[in-house]
Amino acid sequence: MKTISCRVFVSVCAIIISVAFLQREATACGHDGFFFGGGYQQMFMYTSEDQLVGNQQFASRHITFGPGFGAHLLFGYDFEGTRWGIQLASGYSNFKLNQTERVNYFDTAVEGILHLVSWENGIDINIIGGFGPSFLLEGPFNNNSGAVGLNMGIGPGFNWFFHRGEKVRSSVYLQVPVRAVIFFGDNLSKNHTTALQVPIRAGVSIGF
Repeated sequence: MKTISCRVFVSVCAIIISVAFLQREATACGHDGFFFGGGYQQMFMYTSEDQLVGNQQFASRHITFGPGFGAHLLFGYDFEGTRWGIQLASGYSNFKLNQTERVNYFDTAVEGILHLVSWENGIDINIIGGFGPSFLLEGPFNNNSGAVGLNMGIGPGFNWFFHRGEKVRSSVYLQVPVRAVIFFGDNLSKNHTTALQVPIRAGVSIGF
């Protein structure tokens, strides 16, 4: 799984970076200043590794993460007159771990923003990517599944600015950063656990 996750992550990065260079002529500024946003988050996470129970790793007990529902918040800044921005994204998800218990998951990431292209109708296509900590909390079963990790990823973003005033800009957005997550220690599986994670964020942002 570790090899597959790394290959998928590298492939996605290469495709997105290629698109960015192909769009060098484009100009877009997003919110052109400070912004905040928030909304729904749908989490998908996958690993091929096996569950660690006690001191034994059982090949028949595959780790599964049920699709997680939750929410997210964004705080950021789009540098005026440029295509670049930065944001702090924090998310919460609740999902079923190993088809047996519901657990809470928190993540935060510092992400760069590259606005590729925009249209006068308010559509803005961009790329987001960065890294930060992840926290999987222990569930109702005391089975040492709680873990701390590091997430890093990159993916596409879409904004539609339905209001562009002199002082305030508002948009609805969709962001899909494709991430590799490494959970440290002997918690989920032996000698850390690597997973592929796709959080889908949908929300509303306001800039000023």
